[in-house]
Amino acid sequence: MQASELSAAAVQVLTGGVSASAEQTAAVRGLIWGQLGRSTLGASALARLHDQPGEGSASIVGSVIADELRADPNFAERLRTILQPLSTLPAQNSSHTIGPPPPVLPPKPSVSTPPVALDPAEVRKVWLLGLPQFLLAYLVLSLTSSLTVAGTALQVVVLLVSVSLAAYGGWRACLLLRQARSTPLIAATVLDVLVLIRLVLWLVGV
Repeated sequence: MQASELSAAAVQVLTGGVSASAEQTAAVRGLIWGQLGRSTLGASALARLHDQPGEGSASIVGSVIADELRADPNFAERLRTILQPLSTLPAQNSSHTIGPPPPVLPPKPSVSTPPVALDPAEVRKVWLLGLPQFLLAYLVLSLTSSLTVAGTALQVVVLLVSVSLAAYGGWRACLLLRQARSTPLIAATVLDVLVLIRLVLWLVGV
């Protein structure tokens, strides 16, 4: 069937010009409304045919359907498949009426994922891996500043341990920030970074 023949057959089904099963009529209506309803011209033509049935309105819809068939081979194939078993018996009801468009189901409400709650104990660990390391290193540096070789060795050991713990705290903070964010966690992360920088500078200067 050519585009003009397919469009004419589709209009006949829409207007009740030929006998067709309820399933076939519903399939044709759903396909036509879905295709033509995507454009202003197609939707207007279908609405006019529904509100003012007649040969003029049917002709306009047929012309729009034919244009869509030529532009969209997939649409043409789907319509051809639906109309293939169409009966040629005269319709019992030829009042040139078109059924209402298929009901549009409302969109399903989106299900939002609840925010992940941070474990307060994990946030406290980040704090403990930052601030105490700074205080410990500052205390050791102050107490051993007057010592010689032994004091310097102690400073290096304490600073290395403190740098490692602060770096570990920053790594844990980054993992927690991937899960969720909170003001205490962000503050602890910033503190860890500052402490780590200060400890590295002290270690370099020893």
